[in-house]
Amino acid sequence: MKYSKKHTHYINKVMEVFRNDGLRLSLDELADKMGVSRKTLYNHFESKDALLSAFMHSWMTAMKESIEAAFNRTSDTKANLLAAFETVDTLFSDITPIFLYDMKKMYPQFSCNEHVPGSGFFKEALRENLQKGVAEGVYRSDLDTEFMSDYLTFTTFAYYFNNMTTNASVNMKNFFKNSMAFHLRALIPGDAPKQ
Repeated sequence: MKYSKKHTHYINKVMEVFRNDGLRLSLDELADKMGVSRKTLYNHFESKDALLSAFMHSWMTAMKESIEAAFNRTSDTKANLLAAFETVDTLFSDITPIFLYDMKKMYPQFSCNEHVPGSGFFKEALRENLQKGVAEGVYRSDLDTEFMSDYLTFTTFAYYFNNMTTNASVNMKNFFKNSMAFHLRALIPGDAPKQ
């Protein structure tokens, strides 16, 4: 879905508001926090749901592009894997518990299409990375790439989203990177890789 420059401008503005304040704001409150009039928003989006839908589409597209870029950063398969987990760490550091809670409660169609937002295309890119690494001899030759891509995606995303939605006091900084460093021991033959 292509948006005009004006639409994109307002979608970018609403991203900050949704991330910081959640999704329960009225259109008047959104307009006020964005520094525009309600009429301006209605001129570009027919409803709050249309604005939210445009935001979700834009957010998911940006997430997918960032993850794909990380998995294809260099010719080094293992470096790309680590870069992808660092990218996910960065992407999710912007998400607040209130945003995620509101998204799951108010708009389950956006949060339940895949296990969690972003996990579907992450899992596919991870599977491709694992298959490439096995073919190159970087990862163990007996690695079950289907299982490992499912397992790593589910455990990482589920752990993160569970902690966000339950407001657990767990420091998520570098969680993805540390998790991947742990799992690399199972992926790479021989001695554990140095970090």
